[in-house]
Amino acid sequence: MAATNPSYYQSGVCQYIKQKEHCFHLYMNQRGQEAPDGANQIIVKESGLPWRFGTIGVNDWTIRDGVAANANLVARARGMHLSDGKADDNWLHCHSILFVDTRFKGSSLMLLGDFITGKDGEWTIVGGTGEFGYAQGVVTTKEIQHYNPTTGRIWELRIRVFCLCIPEMKKMGPWGGVGGTAFDIPKPPLSLQTITVGYGDLVNSIAYSYTDEDGQKKTAGPWGGESALSTTITLAASEVIKQVIGTNDMPIVGGDTVVTSVTFVSNLKTYGPYGKANGTIFSSQVPEGKAVTGFYVRAGASINALGVYFA
Repeated sequence: MAATNPSYYQSGVCQYIKQKEHCFHLYMNQRGQEAPDGANQIIVKESGLPWRFGTIGVNDWTIRDGVAANANLVARARGMHLSDGKADDNWLHCHSILFVDTRFKGSSLMLLGDFITGKDGEWTIVGGTGEFGYAQGVVTTKEIQHYNPTTGRIWELRIRVFCLCIPEMKKMGPWGGVGGTAFDIPKPPLSLQTITVGYGDLVNSIAYSYTDEDGQKKTAGPWGGESALSTTITLAASEVIKQVIGTNDMPIVGGDTVVTSVTFVSNLKTYGPYGKANGTIFSSQVPEGKAVTGFYVRAGASINALGVYFA
Protein backbone atom coordinates (compact mmCIF):
# COMPACT_ATOMS: atom_id res chain seq x y z
CA MET A 1 0.00 0.00 0.00
CA ALA A 2 1.39 3.38 -1.04
CA ALA A 3 2.20 5.83 1.74
CA THR A 4 0.26 9.10 1.97
CA ASN A 5 2.28 12.13 0.88
CA PRO A 6 3.16 14.51 3.75
CA SER A 7 1.90 18.10 3.75
CA TYR A 8 5.34 19.50 2.87
CA TYR A 9 5.56 17.52 -0.41
CA GLN A 10 3.95 18.05 -3.82
CA SER A 11 4.46 16.36 -7.19
CA GLY A 12 3.07 16.67 -10.69
CA VAL A 13 3.73 16.14 -14.37
CA CYS A 14 4.50 19.12 -16.60
CA GLN A 15 4.25 18.12 -20.24
CA TYR A 16 5.31 21.50 -21.64
CA ILE A 17 8.92 21.53 -20.44
CA LYS A 18 11.33 22.36 -23.26
CA GLN A 19 15.11 22.68 -23.47
CA LYS A 20 17.14 25.69 -24.49
CA GLU A 21 20.69 25.36 -25.79
CA HIS A 22 23.42 27.87 -24.91
CA CYS A 23 26.84 27.85 -26.62
CA PHE A 24 29.84 29.94 -25.52
CA HIS A 25 33.40 30.38 -26.84
CA LEU A 26 35.50 31.92 -24.07
CA TYR A 27 39.03 32.11 -22.66
CA MET A 28 40.03 31.45 -19.04
CA ASN A 29 43.18 32.90 -17.50
CA GLN A 30 45.00 31.31 -14.54
CA ARG A 31 47.51 33.51 -12.73
CA GLY A 32 49.69 31.81 -10.10
CA GLN A 33 51.08 33.26 -6.91
CA GLU A 34 54.30 34.12 -8.74
CA ALA A 35 52.57 36.39 -11.30
CA PRO A 36 53.93 39.95 -10.96
CA ASP A 37 50.62 41.55 -11.95
CA GLY A 38 48.54 39.74 -9.35
CA ALA A 39 47.47 36.18 -8.67
CA ASN A 40 43.95 34.79 -9.01
CA GLN A 41 44.66 31.55 -7.17
CA ILE A 42 46.40 30.41 -4.00
CA ILE A 43 47.80 27.04 -2.95
CA VAL A 44 46.38 26.30 0.50
CA LYS A 45 48.13 22.92 0.88
CA GLU A 46 51.34 21.77 -0.80
CA SER A 47 51.96 18.06 -0.37
CA GLY A 48 55.58 17.77 -1.52
CA LEU A 49 54.78 14.34 -3.01
CA PRO A 50 55.51 13.20 -6.61
CA TRP A 51 53.16 14.85 -9.13
CA ARG A 52 52.20 17.17 -6.21
CA PHE A 53 49.65 14.52 -5.19
CA GLY A 54 47.34 15.96 -2.52
CA THR A 55 48.06 19.61 -3.29
CA ILE A 56 44.98 21.85 -2.97
CA GLY A 57 44.44 25.24 -4.61
CA VAL A 58 41.63 27.78 -4.48
CA ASN A 59 40.93 29.78 -7.62
CA ASP A 60 39.10 32.88 -8.85
CA TRP A 61 40.16 32.69 -12.50
CA THR A 62 38.97 35.29 -14.99
CA ILE A 63 37.00 34.29 -18.11
CA ARG A 64 36.98 36.73 -21.03
CA ASP A 65 35.62 36.87 -24.57
CA GLY A 66 39.15 37.03 -26.04
CA VAL A 67 42.75 36.09 -25.34
CA ALA A 68 43.98 39.64 -24.74
CA ALA A 69 44.25 40.91 -21.17
CA ASN A 70 41.90 43.81 -22.02
CA ALA A 71 39.18 41.56 -23.54
CA ASN A 72 35.75 41.89 -21.97
CA LEU A 73 35.33 40.14 -18.62
CA VAL A 74 32.42 37.70 -18.96
CA ALA A 75 32.66 35.43 -15.91
CA ARG A 76 34.83 34.16 -13.07
CA ALA A 77 35.69 30.51 -12.32
CA ARG A 78 35.52 30.25 -8.55
CA GLY A 79 36.24 27.05 -6.68
CA MET A 80 39.07 24.63 -6.05
CA HIS A 81 41.48 22.36 -7.88
CA LEU A 82 43.43 19.51 -6.33
CA SER A 83 46.08 17.12 -7.55
CA ASP A 84 44.63 13.60 -7.39
CA GLY A 85 47.01 11.73 -9.72
CA LYS A 86 49.72 9.48 -8.26
CA ALA A 87 50.93 8.36 -11.69
CA ASP A 88 50.42 11.53 -13.73
CA ASP A 89 49.90 15.28 -13.40
CA ASN A 90 46.09 15.10 -13.04
CA TRP A 91 44.04 17.79 -11.35
CA LEU A 92 40.41 17.56 -10.29
CA HIS A 93 38.53 20.82 -10.86
CA CYS A 94 35.36 21.76 -9.00
CA HIS A 95 34.23 25.30 -9.57
CA SER A 96 31.34 27.57 -10.43
CA ILE A 97 31.41 29.80 -13.49
CA LEU A 98 29.75 32.95 -12.17
CA PHE A 99 28.73 35.32 -14.97
CA VAL A 100 29.38 39.02 -14.37
CA ASP A 101 28.56 40.52 -17.79
CA THR A 102 25.34 42.44 -18.34
CA ARG A 103 23.56 39.71 -20.34
CA PHE A 104 23.93 36.80 -17.88
CA LYS A 105 24.91 38.61 -14.65
CA GLY A 106 24.10 36.55 -11.55
CA SER A 107 23.61 33.26 -13.40
CA SER A 108 26.11 30.45 -12.91
CA LEU A 109 27.22 27.02 -14.11
CA MET A 110 28.65 24.36 -11.79
CA LEU A 111 31.52 22.33 -13.30
CA LEU A 112 33.33 19.15 -12.30
CA GLY A 113 36.13 17.39 -14.18
CA ASP A 114 39.78 16.46 -14.65
CA PHE A 115 42.67 18.33 -16.23
CA ILE A 116 45.96 16.70 -17.25
CA THR A 117 48.67 19.25 -17.96
CA GLY A 118 49.30 19.62 -21.66
CA LYS A 119 46.20 17.73 -22.79
CA ASP A 120 42.75 18.77 -23.99
CA GLY A 121 39.95 17.86 -21.62
CA GLU A 122 36.27 17.95 -20.77
CA TRP A 123 34.42 19.14 -17.70
CA THR A 124 30.88 18.10 -16.88
CA ILE A 125 28.22 20.74 -16.23
CA VAL A 126 26.34 19.35 -13.25
CA GLY A 127 23.92 22.22 -12.61
CA GLY A 128 23.32 25.93 -12.74
CA THR A 129 21.38 28.89 -11.42
CA GLY A 130 19.47 31.82 -12.87
CA GLU A 131 19.12 31.55 -16.64
CA PHE A 132 21.02 28.26 -16.45
CA GLY A 133 18.73 26.56 -13.93
CA TYR A 134 18.58 22.74 -14.28
CA ALA A 135 21.67 22.88 -16.55
CA GLN A 136 23.41 19.90 -18.08
CA GLY A 137 26.23 19.90 -20.61
CA VAL A 138 29.95 19.75 -21.31
CA VAL A 139 32.83 22.22 -21.36
CA THR A 140 35.69 21.24 -23.67
CA THR A 141 39.05 22.70 -22.68
CA LYS A 142 42.17 23.38 -24.72
CA GLU A 143 45.37 24.70 -23.19
CA ILE A 144 46.48 27.39 -25.65
CA GLN A 145 49.15 28.83 -23.36
CA HIS A 146 51.00 26.42 -21.06
CA TYR A 147 51.57 27.44 -17.48
CA ASN A 148 54.37 29.92 -16.91
CA PRO A 149 55.16 31.45 -13.50
CA THR A 150 55.10 34.94 -15.01
CA THR A 151 52.34 34.82 -17.62
CA GLY A 152 50.12 32.08 -16.16
CA ARG A 153 48.00 29.68 -18.23
CA ILE A 154 45.22 30.36 -20.75
CA TRP A 155 42.46 27.90 -21.58
CA GLU A 156 40.14 28.03 -24.55
CA LEU A 157 36.66 27.00 -23.36
CA ARG A 158 33.83 25.82 -25.56
CA ILE A 159 30.69 25.50 -23.47
CA ARG A 160 27.57 23.69 -24.66
CA VAL A 161 24.78 23.60 -22.11
CA PHE A 162 21.11 22.61 -22.17
CA CYS A 163 18.65 24.09 -19.66
CA LEU A 164 15.04 23.22 -18.92
CA CYS A 165 12.45 25.87 -19.78
CA ILE A 166 9.70 25.44 -17.18
CA PRO A 167 6.62 27.64 -17.69
CA GLU A 168 5.97 30.15 -14.91
CA MET A 169 2.33 31.14 -14.50
CA LYS A 170 1.20 34.12 -12.42
CA LYS A 171 -1.90 36.19 -11.74
CA MET A 172 -2.48 39.91 -12.23
CA GLY A 173 -5.43 41.98 -11.07
CA PRO A 174 -8.37 41.78 -10.69
CA TRP A 175 -9.62 45.20 -11.78
CA GLY A 176 -13.13 46.35 -10.88
CA GLY A 177 -15.34 45.98 -7.83
CA VAL A 178 -16.01 43.49 -5.05
CA GLY A 179 -19.57 42.58 -5.99
CA GLY A 180 -20.69 39.27 -7.45
CA THR A 181 -19.14 35.86 -6.85
CA ALA A 182 -15.51 34.85 -7.45
CA PHE A 183 -14.92 32.42 -10.36
CA ASP A 184 -11.59 30.79 -11.16
CA ILE A 185 -10.10 27.61 -12.65
CA PRO A 186 -8.56 24.71 -10.67
CA LYS A 187 -5.14 24.73 -12.39
CA PRO A 188 -3.22 27.59 -14.02
CA PRO A 189 -3.63 27.89 -17.82
CA LEU A 190 -0.57 27.47 -20.01
CA SER A 191 -1.94 28.82 -23.31
CA LEU A 192 -5.10 30.52 -24.55
CA GLN A 193 -7.11 29.39 -27.60
CA THR A 194 -10.44 31.26 -27.65
CA ILE A 195 -12.21 34.07 -25.79
CA THR A 196 -15.99 34.63 -25.82
CA VAL A 197 -17.30 37.97 -24.56
CA GLY A 198 -20.96 38.79 -23.90
CA TYR A 199 -21.61 42.53 -23.88
CA GLY A 200 -23.95 45.46 -24.45
CA ASP A 201 -23.49 48.68 -22.53
CA LEU A 202 -21.41 46.60 -20.08
CA VAL A 203 -19.30 43.46 -20.20
CA ASN A 204 -21.90 40.88 -19.17
CA SER A 205 -19.96 37.60 -19.40
CA ILE A 206 -16.70 35.95 -20.38
CA ALA A 207 -15.70 32.40 -21.30
CA TYR A 208 -12.52 30.94 -22.77
CA SER A 209 -10.79 27.75 -23.84
CA TYR A 210 -7.21 26.96 -22.87
CA THR A 211 -4.54 24.30 -22.33
CA ASP A 212 -3.60 23.66 -18.70
CA GLU A 213 -0.14 22.86 -17.29
CA ASP A 214 -0.78 19.13 -17.76
CA GLY A 215 -1.44 19.61 -21.48
CA GLN A 216 -5.20 19.08 -21.15
CA LYS A 217 -7.67 21.11 -23.26
CA LYS A 218 -10.17 22.87 -20.96
CA THR A 219 -12.94 25.48 -21.02
CA ALA A 220 -13.90 28.07 -18.40
CA GLY A 221 -17.20 29.90 -18.05
CA PRO A 222 -19.32 31.47 -19.23
CA TRP A 223 -19.17 33.55 -16.07
CA GLY A 224 -21.71 36.38 -15.69
CA GLY A 225 -25.21 36.97 -17.02
CA GLU A 226 -27.10 37.23 -20.31
CA SER A 227 -26.06 39.73 -22.96
CA ALA A 228 -27.43 41.41 -26.08
CA LEU A 229 -24.28 40.65 -28.10
CA SER A 230 -21.62 37.95 -28.09
CA THR A 231 -18.27 37.65 -29.87
CA THR A 232 -15.82 34.74 -29.95
CA ILE A 233 -12.14 35.41 -30.66
CA THR A 234 -10.20 32.43 -32.04
CA LEU A 235 -6.46 32.97 -31.80
CA ALA A 236 -4.20 31.89 -34.66
CA ALA A 237 -1.51 29.27 -34.03
CA SER A 238 1.22 31.87 -33.49
CA GLU A 239 -1.02 34.49 -31.88
CA VAL A 240 -0.96 35.44 -28.19
CA ILE A 241 -2.70 38.11 -26.14
CA LYS A 242 -0.12 40.64 -24.95
CA GLN A 243 -2.38 43.12 -23.13
CA VAL A 244 -5.89 43.47 -21.76
CA ILE A 245 -7.29 47.02 -21.53
CA GLY A 246 -10.64 47.93 -20.04
CA THR A 247 -12.76 50.33 -18.03
CA ASN A 248 -14.82 49.93 -14.88
CA ASP A 249 -17.50 52.13 -13.39
CA MET A 250 -20.46 52.25 -11.03
CA PRO A 251 -23.34 52.84 -13.52
CA ILE A 252 -26.00 53.11 -10.80
CA VAL A 253 -25.45 55.33 -7.76
CA GLY A 254 -24.97 53.05 -4.79
CA GLY A 255 -24.70 49.98 -7.02
CA ASP A 256 -21.80 47.62 -7.67
CA THR A 257 -18.76 48.55 -9.71
CA VAL A 258 -18.68 46.58 -12.97
CA VAL A 259 -16.42 46.21 -16.00
CA THR A 260 -17.91 48.46 -18.68
CA SER A 261 -15.57 47.59 -21.56
CA VAL A 262 -12.69 45.29 -22.46
CA THR A 263 -10.16 45.21 -25.31
CA PHE A 264 -7.72 42.40 -26.12
CA VAL A 265 -4.42 43.30 -27.80
CA SER A 266 -2.54 40.43 -29.46
CA ASN A 267 0.80 40.32 -31.25
CA LEU A 268 -1.17 40.45 -34.51
CA LYS A 269 -4.22 42.66 -33.98
CA THR A 270 -6.55 44.41 -31.52
CA TYR A 271 -9.99 42.99 -30.62
CA GLY A 272 -12.64 45.34 -29.24
CA PRO A 273 -13.51 47.34 -27.34
CA TYR A 274 -16.51 45.25 -26.25
CA GLY A 275 -19.01 47.26 -24.20
CA LYS A 276 -18.86 51.04 -23.75
CA ALA A 277 -15.65 52.63 -22.46
CA ASN A 278 -17.02 54.50 -19.44
CA GLY A 279 -15.23 55.01 -16.14
CA THR A 280 -11.71 54.26 -14.92
CA ILE A 281 -9.20 52.73 -17.35
CA PHE A 282 -7.20 49.63 -16.35
CA SER A 283 -4.48 47.73 -18.22
CA SER A 284 -2.84 44.35 -17.62
CA GLN A 285 0.74 45.51 -18.47
CA VAL A 286 1.93 41.92 -18.96
CA PRO A 287 5.78 41.74 -18.68
CA GLU A 288 7.88 41.59 -21.84
CA GLY A 289 8.24 38.08 -23.21
CA LYS A 290 5.07 36.82 -21.51
CA ALA A 291 1.45 36.47 -22.65
CA VAL A 292 -2.05 36.32 -21.20
CA THR A 293 -3.09 32.67 -20.84
CA GLY A 294 -6.48 32.95 -19.10
CA PHE A 295 -8.82 34.92 -16.85
CA TYR A 296 -10.53 34.90 -13.47
CA VAL A 297 -13.45 37.13 -12.45
CA ARG A 298 -15.99 38.30 -9.97
CA ALA A 299 -19.40 38.16 -11.63
CA GLY A 300 -23.14 38.33 -11.07
CA ALA A 301 -25.49 39.64 -13.75
CA SER A 302 -22.35 41.12 -15.37
CA ILE A 303 -18.60 41.08 -14.82
CA ASN A 304 -17.76 42.97 -11.64
CA ALA A 305 -13.99 42.48 -11.80
CA LEU A 306 -11.57 40.92 -14.29
CA GLY A 307 -8.10 39.48 -13.69
CA VAL A 308 -5.62 37.68 -15.95
CA TYR A 309 -3.16 34.81 -15.83
CA PHE A 310 0.11 35.24 -17.69
CA ALA A 311 2.99 32.89 -18.52
